[in-house]
Amino acid sequence: MIKKLSGDNLSDTFLIIKSVIDKMTDEMIHQWDEIYPGLEVLEQDIMNGEAYGLFSLNELKGFVVLNEKYSLEYDSLDWATVGGKSLIIHRLSVKASCQGQGIATTLMNFSEKYAKENGYSSIKLDAFLDNKTALNLYEKRGYHKVGTVTFRKGLFNCYEKVINS
Repeated sequence: MIKKLSGDNLSDTFLIIKSVIDKMTDEMIHQWDEIYPGLEVLEQDIMNGEAYGLFSLNELKGFVVLNEKYSLEYDSLDWATVGGKSLIIHRLSVKASCQGQGIATTLMNFSEKYAKENGYSSIKLDAFLDNKTALNLYEKRGYHKVGTVTFRKGLFNCYEKVINS
């Protein structure tokens, strides 16, 4: 079951992020750290009503943040959709012990359905260049690479998927 997260879920979302950071660090992927995404970022996601979690047996196993906010670096790219409303995916995370169970796919299915139901013309996101798992997930789902931008931790591919009504 996927539902909007509440303040009661804040500590669980932070534990998921910590587990993901530990696993990525073990795999030499230095995308996230103690600075980002921090507790304050996750709290804002939840308080803004933009975080959605996948629960199984009352356990939060993963979450995604959906909104229309994007980094200024996106402005330098040649997106397929211009002038339409775009949904931006942030912080797709699956608890390290639950990875490989299709949770990220389920969260992406939810995100794409959300975009269609809410009149978005496209979905945009970025993924760390060294995070091959994320890059493969998005490319297999038909997201097209639009370009590469630099954030604090390095290079990120930016992707877009046009939504057909």
